[in-house]
Amino acid sequence: MAPPSPSLAVSLGLGAWSRPPDRPAQVALALAVFLLVVAIVPRGPRWLGSALDFSGLHDLVRPRRFVTVASFAAAFLSLGYIAFYLRGGPRAPEAATYWLQGRAMSHGAFSWAAPDPTASFRARHLVSVVPGRLAGIFPPAFPLLLAAGFLVGAPMLVGPLVAAALVVSTWLLAHELAAGAGERDPGRAESVARIAVGLSVVSAAMRHGTADVIPDGAAATVIAVALAAGLRARRTATPRLFGAAGLALGFMLAAQPAASLAVGVAVALLALEAPGRVRSFAWMVAALIPGAVLLLAANHAATGHAFASPAAAYLAGIEAPGVHLGAKARALATMRRLREHLAEVANFEPLALLAIVPLVGRGRSKVATLCGVLIAALVATALVATSPAAQCPGVAVPIEQALVALAVVRLFPGSAARAAVAVLALAAAGFALHASNDHERIATGDRGRPGYEPDIAREANVTHGLLYFDDDLGFEVASDPGVPASHGIEAVRMRGDDHDRLLYDELGHPPTHRYVIGPTSAAASPWTPPGGNSETWRFEAESDWPPLVATRGWAEVVAPTASCASDGHWLALHPAGDADAIMTLELPVPRGTTPPLRRTWTVLPRVFKQGGPGQGTIAVVLAPGGVPLAQWTWADSGSGAACTELPGQPVELGAERRQAWLVVTAHGGAVGLDKTTLRPR
Repeated sequence: MAPPSPSLAVSLGLGAWSRPPDRPAQVALALAVFLLVVAIVPRGPRWLGSALDFSGLHDLVRPRRFVTVASFAAAFLSLGYIAFYLRGGPRAPEAATYWLQGRAMSHGAFSWAAPDPTASFRARHLVSVVPGRLAGIFPPAFPLLLAAGFLVGAPMLVGPLVAAALVVSTWLLAHELAAGAGERDPGRAESVARIAVGLSVVSAAMRHGTADVIPDGAAATVIAVALAAGLRARRTATPRLFGAAGLALGFMLAAQPAASLAVGVAVALLALEAPGRVRSFAWMVAALIPGAVLLLAANHAATGHAFASPAAAYLAGIEAPGVHLGAKARALATMRRLREHLAEVANFEPLALLAIVPLVGRGRSKVATLCGVLIAALVATALVATSPAAQCPGVAVPIEQALVALAVVRLFPGSAARAAVAVLALAAAGFALHASNDHERIATGDRGRPGYEPDIAREANVTHGLLYFDDDLGFEVASDPGVPASHGIEAVRMRGDDHDRLLYDELGHPPTHRYVIGPTSAAASPWTPPGGNSETWRFEAESDWPPLVATRGWAEVVAPTASCASDGHWLALHPAGDADAIMTLELPVPRGTTPPLRRTWTVLPRVFKQGGPGQGTIAVVLAPGGVPLAQWTWADSGSGAACTELPGQPVELGAERRQAWLVVTAHGGAVGLDKTTLRPR
């Protein structure tokens, strides 16, 4: 992450403002003007309620119709977000991995087989499971929802359904918060709930969180359910309701383990304060077990250990640590993220500050204080988290919206309806003039379209065979672990070296296409991996990122300034401390459609020297921890960046030796591997 620029410090207050950049923003601005007029005109809110009688807006004693209409509105707006801003498919950097994990779970597996060479099927946010299996690094709860969508053939509809559920959970939470904060009048409590629902519907962040293939909306929903069920169970002395809270907690544990701790503590405190505390706590713990079992099973499938997180292993050995920021830069970055979070509540940061009102003064209550502390804990957890799955303070938004709604009712007791319409008008204007800029960048970013669009492949008559992708995003979205090239489209990560040719040869030269996204369109065109019948095989080291295993250090792909690096990149191994860093790469065995005969190959590693203090070792083994068949050592020291080809050594491969591994060790500093060449003797 680059240090914030001076202009960022200036814009931290209220971010960027401009004219509406697109049609949804223009519609939102028109709606904002209309609502402001309604709020100002005498009896305007009553007229609006009568005009929208189909929604039950004016009938506070019969809320079912209002909640139903609001749920449909939220789902419809999330569908619109998919069409207009996402352009029909997953767009977030982590969305492709969630998509792939969900597709794999629709086949009944947490992990899936990776054909040889596995480098053609590895990508960012995937970890290797020995022997020859892959798994995603993200927790399994949200992929489980996606799996249900894949089973019915509509995975992109999962988000809009979550949006509808979020409306219901926000309404329930706001009701319980109002009751716990001392609002005895049912009409006032219902007003609080409806204002919170209105904010949920118009929040652009909630539309994004329930449209893209990310767990933010689902996590926010289950947090609201857990808290609402806990509050209601305590208020009505119904221990069984803590079972609903426990189920929601279990989902949260299997969706965002870090954030689930704060929510679990809050619900546990409610259970311990409720009548029949032992039964309440027992219901909560018993209902939490399925979610915990789901998480442990996914961990075991990904790492071989139930209590080992694949995300932690990935971040420790594969994803390079972020750039170290100074105190001032960290403070500016934190302020920026906090401002962005305030905008998530109602598109306009000052509106979110209304959530402070129920937490201060004579009207504060224990329930409101608990909610405030929980919000602080969730936001702090997201700010310090390193895993992409946990970097989402938006999971606290329903609680904040409920507090904002309670503040509106308390600040304007005689004109709550007028104040609510004005708040919604400001929220709509906030999206039109402010938040829409961020969402427009989502629409136009990353080439302005999803990494893979099935219609493009269908229009090119691509029905089976290999489909090569230039980037991880498209590859992961197109991948289906249950479909081989002979029965459908098998997505392949194009590497630009002989990994592509080796896979093509092994499968007997099936129909092969390349998926390319251009400046204005995407296309799937016929393509044949180069190399032909050459008996020399070149395997770029960066093609093996992420590595199969990396311990006590991390690996990263580097684009050096020196022109000697093959294909313009090399793979660096950095020790994390004084201990030696070790990474394991795959050394493919050239073969055709049948197992190759054993033959002797000359293995020629090429290293990239940076002129540092590191010392490197490369060993060819047939199994991790096995006896080396060949071994090289070198020192990274020198006058500057340079490429050095190590002396070739003979290695017998083939027959029963169908796989081999390169074990690279770095001692005293970083070392680099450029490529490995195999030549027949």
